[in-house]
Amino acid sequence: MVGLVMWSWGQSGEAPHWPTYLGLGLATFVIVALTAVSGLIAVGGSIALRRDSLETKGRPYAQSAPREATSAPLFAAMRAVLGLRRLGFCPGDLVEIRSLDEILQTLGDNGTLDGVPFMPEMSAFCGTRARVLRRVDKLNDWIHGTGLKRMHDLVLLADLRCDGSAHGKCQSSCHLRWREEWLRPADGAGSAEKFAEQAPPQQTQLAALSAFASRQSDTGAGLRYVCQATELTAGGAPMRMVDPRHYARDLLTGNVRLRPLFTGLAIAFFNRVQRMCRRAVFPSYAAGITTAQPQDALGLQPGELVRVKPKSRIEPTLNSASRNRGLYFDRDMIRFCGSEHRVKTRVERLIVEKTGELRLLTNPCIILDGVTATGEYQGFNPENEYIFWREVWLERVAPSDTLPASHREPRGHPT
Repeated sequence: MVGLVMWSWGQSGEAPHWPTYLGLGLATFVIVALTAVSGLIAVGGSIALRRDSLETKGRPYAQSAPREATSAPLFAAMRAVLGLRRLGFCPGDLVEIRSLDEILQTLGDNGTLDGVPFMPEMSAFCGTRARVLRRVDKLNDWIHGTGLKRMHDLVLLADLRCDGSAHGKCQSSCHLRWREEWLRPADGAGSAEKFAEQAPPQQTQLAALSAFASRQSDTGAGLRYVCQATELTAGGAPMRMVDPRHYARDLLTGNVRLRPLFTGLAIAFFNRVQRMCRRAVFPSYAAGITTAQPQDALGLQPGELVRVKPKSRIEPTLNSASRNRGLYFDRDMIRFCGSEHRVKTRVERLIVEKTGELRLLTNPCIILDGVTATGEYQGFNPENEYIFWREVWLERVAPSDTLPASHREPRGHPT
């Protein structure tokens, strides 16, 4: 295009007219855009190849660094320009949870605020202070299969999880979601004084909350529990995965740092091209190799050190629906294959989100300490829920395996 403009200029001896410059500008914009997209696809392909190589070797590639940006100068500057009120509470903010009296005044007749239940388990944290882990501006509605839903004024607070005490001793350990109306900034001595004056919840208050936590099923099937998991996306509005605005919001609020966001988008663009070419997307695994669904009752207990088996050893345990005895093996779990973790909980009872039924598991699941869903393949869904594992996907780590190779005893020799 530039050569054509220069040639016409030389032939006529006059400067090109404005339509020529407009065409040159449009051509430049298209070329730059295509170059950027092509580069993103190429980067996504290279990341997929590298991760695929690690999967083949049975090595993990889960990132240990947090995905949130809490103190970067860029985010601080953007928040100063846009204002705290517009963005709301963001990762790293110190907040104080309001008193139970104040929170009860915000709830409707069914114990919710804009569809979000305030559960009895949350009352123990009233008056305490915590750091914001992430904003919950979207959620993946996997219960109804409707995709991402736009949420408003919700945050996760670091380390505050449900203990299931008011929901049949459910052991899912869901990360509690907090409405911003239930929080206030924790600023200096004022917040400390309010914290010191906080009174314990009254039995009448707890009884009112407990009444909202369960109800008789409309079908007469018994008791049905109601919690933030069963009402996952209540009050949310449909949104599209390809909508760039929710990714921009993640970056502005600090929910996702630039590097993990770039990585996730690169893989998404690469997979889109792969689907258009009817090729395999990343990550992929072979399921349904056999109709058998083996189990390995290891009897794992909290505190034991285990290793996640390589993908190649997990694939034969999955049926055609990528499940082993009802538990789904998600592609987000592949990144942990080969990694070592401590057992956090042995899950033997949990609430089924679709029905609210409390189910006693005949095949217990295992929760590993610190192993939570990343949301990278779901538009960076901010949920920080624990991943459930079958024991057949894990193996115990012998004490000698945790030592450097030079310090291990030879196999077969007494220790």
